[in-house]
Amino acid sequence: MKKAFLTLFSLLLAAVLVLGSCGQNAVPAETAEDTDPTYETVPLSSGSGTYIVSSVEKLKALDPAEDTAIVILRGYYSAEDGGGGTFYYDRGSREPADNGLVFEGVARGRFVRSCDKSDLNVKWFGATGNGEADDTAAIQAAIDALPPKGGTVRVPGGNYKITSTIRIGDGDANEKVSTKAGVKFIGEGGGFAHNTPASTVFTAANEMETMVCVTGRISDVEIAGIYLGGNGKAEECLRLHSFAGSYFHNITAIGFTKIGINVMGGGYPVGNYNIYNRFESIASFCLYDGGTALKMDGDATNNNDTWLTVLTDCRFDCTQTKDSTAAHLAFVDSISFYRCHFSAYNSESTGILFDAMSKPFFPCGIGFYDCSVTRIKIREDDAHQIRPQYFYGFGTEDGEEIPLDSRLRGITDHGETFNMDALDVFRGGGHQAPEQPGDGGIRLPAKGGRNYTYGFTFDGNSEVKTHYNLKQGKVVACLVNVKGTFKSFIAYLSSYGNAIGSITASVYKWDGDYNKTLKGAVLASATITDFPDNANQQFDFEGLGSGYYLIVMTGTGPADDYGVAVWTKNACDYAITFADGEQVDGGLWAEIISE
Repeated sequence: MKKAFLTLFSLLLAAVLVLGSCGQNAVPAETAEDTDPTYETVPLSSGSGTYIVSSVEKLKALDPAEDTAIVILRGYYSAEDGGGGTFYYDRGSREPADNGLVFEGVARGRFVRSCDKSDLNVKWFGATGNGEADDTAAIQAAIDALPPKGGTVRVPGGNYKITSTIRIGDGDANEKVSTKAGVKFIGEGGGFAHNTPASTVFTAANEMETMVCVTGRISDVEIAGIYLGGNGKAEECLRLHSFAGSYFHNITAIGFTKIGINVMGGGYPVGNYNIYNRFESIASFCLYDGGTALKMDGDATNNNDTWLTVLTDCRFDCTQTKDSTAAHLAFVDSISFYRCHFSAYNSESTGILFDAMSKPFFPCGIGFYDCSVTRIKIREDDAHQIRPQYFYGFGTEDGEEIPLDSRLRGITDHGETFNMDALDVFRGGGHQAPEQPGDGGIRLPAKGGRNYTYGFTFDGNSEVKTHYNLKQGKVVACLVNVKGTFKSFIAYLSSYGNAIGSITASVYKWDGDYNKTLKGAVLASATITDFPDNANQQFDFEGLGSGYYLIVMTGTGPADDYGVAVWTKNACDYAITFADGEQVDGGLWAEIISE
């Protein structure tokens, strides 16, 4: 009798402990026993009982003697594997079974897990994390089991093999709003060098487009503590499409073939953009040529961009691959990067690509604070151009290259400014240029880096004014104030459709007056011959330092040919255009490059 009482007391104590822990691992897996009988029964009172089973297989085979009972499940596949918990059995229940929170019994009825339904564990649904079994369905089932208001899905440390995309949110990134929001998908570590065995690793085992996809419209998502291994099979590790107010941290993306982290704005209707999001401690590494560690874009057709987003302590790396990009920034606005690294030490790859081709005058308003960038490129044409971006504490200790383009402005980690003169406007009083041109009263700011010699309208566009045919002796010139070593001059030229003729750019030191200047010596000149119609052509110079220069354009062609021409656009405050010696209301469609 005493022995029976002690056994009953022990079982009751075990039930209380398991109920309190709600599925937490009690002991390490290596201590588990797999020798339990199908179940053990200890009557608590007439019409009720408590049962202990070691696996889900045995749970489903259990036929309690009572109509209601408590069942202690020690593990999903075997005792102490993390899938256990406490269940309430009701013979009359017909609740839909999901094989995680609710199981169907052999004699009908349902076993319902006793826990907080908004705080789940993937191992309750059969995920193993052993790197061998396919855990895709179990992980997805755990996410799908959350209530509409969301909750947390926990993914203990281990290696989870997946064969298709894990999806968070069931919207279409357009008009359909996700039926579930507030999903927290939390692992135990992103595999950052130390304590790697405790990390939560996802490994792509099949060819797939994306490993983990968040699709909205959706809000208040959190993903943390996971290592996404594309394994050369996944095109993308993480896709985030039409989301807001979300938080992503302690994540590694590696082994993808195209994009590590792909941030995409939603489509129709307008307002379906990405906003109020944070990224912290993110590492994305390109291992395959042609990849992109981070891509941030929007839907330009529907005017839905990615904006008001902060990234802190992140590394986007393509140091080992060709034709790769650490960060590709397109239709984005008001993004801040704090202490982030964009590494592309291979000369055939890019640290940051500012891409205006999807939407003119984007990306814009991006601030980089204490960031390190290796190799910056700009993708644009005459109809698609970026707006200024700003760098504060630009790193220079690891071979980074200070950008030359005047729209990339800032101060280095040593306190040296670059391209900040582009912020000054001097014509018409109020400021004094750092270097005077001599007689004539003209004041222009000293421009360093790469600068346009034409201006833009109030809405950020630039309008074509006219073109000047140079064959009949027409002379077009541009006065600029160059800061640094004057290297090149790029002008938009026309050959009137036949690629015949030549144009020469001759450089004079400005002497205060147009005609007086042309009586001086030609300091440098370059000629472009038989060039394609309506395209930029580059004239290179050597040995020219800082100062005011007049760049004179002349052209010629065969007697039976129509001629060659230069184009102009809007006037600007930092260059002056002349036609046959007279100042004109327009800016030469050109750029000056200095370093």
